Amino acid sequence: MKKIIFIIVCLWGLGVSCSEDTKIGTPDEILPDYVLPQGDASDEANDRIQDIYDTYGAYVLYNYSSKDAFWTQTAVGGSAQIYVIKLGETRYVDEMLDYIHDIWLQFFPDEFLKKGGIPYRVFLADSIYWDRSAISPGWYTCYNQRINGNSVSIAGMNKDLSGMSASIKKARKNELISAMWDYYIAQGLLNVPDEFYKDTDYEKIPALPSGGEEALEAYRKRGFLPSAYYGETPSEWFWGDYAWTQAKENDLKSFMFHLRERTDAEVAWFLNNPKYELIQKKWNILIDYYKKEFGIDIRKIGNTTFE
Repeated sequence: MKKIIFIIVCLWGLGVSCSEDTKIGTPDEILPDYVLPQGDASDEANDRIQDIYDTYGAYVLYNYSSKDAFWTQTAVGGSAQIYVIKLGETRYVDEMLDYIHDIWLQFFPDEFLKKGGIPYRVFLADSIYWDRSAISPGWYTCYNQRINGNSVSIAGMNKDLSGMSASIKKARKNELISAMWDYYIAQGLLNVPDEFYKDTDYEKIPALPSGGEEALEAYRKRGFLPSAYYGETPSEWFWGDYAWTQAKENDLKSFMFHLRERTDAEVAWFLNNPKYELIQKKWNILIDYYKKEFGIDIRKIGNTTFE
């Protein structure tokens, strides 16, 4: 009898709780982060920006709020790094879209760009600088681009675009591609094939390359390239024991530098030398890997000079 009464009480309580349920209303509308078109750029420019968003899910922005345009990053020691973005004039949006296509987007296939190859927000700016005037009045450090989270800011949207020389445009291409490549690696969009490191000895420290022609030749035969050039003079990444503790990273950077920034004519000295078989093997491993796995013609990047 007690069990029957208990069941009746439970059912009664359930009925009361159900009768007191509040109806759920219509959910709030989720508004987009930005409304396109943004402003008074040309119809063609606004249409191109809309197409980029529709195709890749990325906003290309030329009119944005202060919370987007200004951000603070904490430096070592707790001091603030204040980066400032100056908006460009909207009459230059068309040229700026051509510019970022020429120095960046044209080198990556659609499928890659759709997977995050274009960050969520691309800020088009007149200029970007680090305001250090609090330390010393008038002290500003200018940048051609800055990556912050899932956004990239690119400077140059001004009257200087139309008159930019081929050499400056090439330098801007190299700088932006290098920054974006690091971003892609960090985001897991790109990686490095293990095969690249397979046949290279990173344990035995070679004789210092600058010690003589014979030592430098042995260094090349072991599969190592310069890290940079001063004029036509190579600069070697290996200089003492510390650099050798990061041999793999330095080795990869030196190859990526040549692949992305040097033309065929500039790399012929090691590609046409039969003594440098390991360099040539590692070179082709990287070219083939990025072409096969990601559809990226990395030598197109290196050979584009805008001349």
